[in-house]
Amino acid sequence: MKALSTITATAVLFFSLGSPAVGETVSVKTDRVQQSAPQQATVKQRSFNMLQDAYQAQISLGSKERSKTEMKRVLNPYFTDEMANIYLKHNAVKGQKQYIVYGTDFPILSIPFFSYGAETKLKDKGDKRIIYQYFEHTDEGPVTYDSHYEAVTLTKSAGKWKVSSITESKEEPK
Repeated sequence: MKALSTITATAVLFFSLGSPAVGETVSVKTDRVQQSAPQQATVKQRSFNMLQDAYQAQISLGSKERSKTEMKRVLNPYFTDEMANIYLKHNAVKGQKQYIVYGTDFPILSIPFFSYGAETKLKDKGDKRIIYQYFEHTDEGPVTYDSHYEAVTLTKSAGKWKVSSITESKEEPK
């Protein structure tokens, strides 16, 4: 009888004080660390996101004149020092006072116009990642080109993935 009374008292306390009402939700804490969305993303998606950010950094260099040092600072989170220097050598032009990168239909060493869909592939080689896409021949519009692959190689620099090369080839990257 005493056990029945204890169970009854516990049930009454539970349902009257601590249980959620119908339609309410309960938050349960666990010891498991919650991962943020970027941590849950796949290697491929994280690499794609990084390339899209790198592309935006390149595009931003056309918004106003800057010193080459400032341009390198904009590119630094996404490009190795060597790649940033090569990109600026080919694309930065003297403006009225400083330098600027103008937009063009024929960008040199710019992040390719990947679809970031099924057509865009990733080869993970441990210490480097190659993101590439095959582009079919086109002779329509203002820009024409033969069929080719465009590829971006990422390498780890100080613990962070950065663009170390941008290439175009008739052969699939290896």
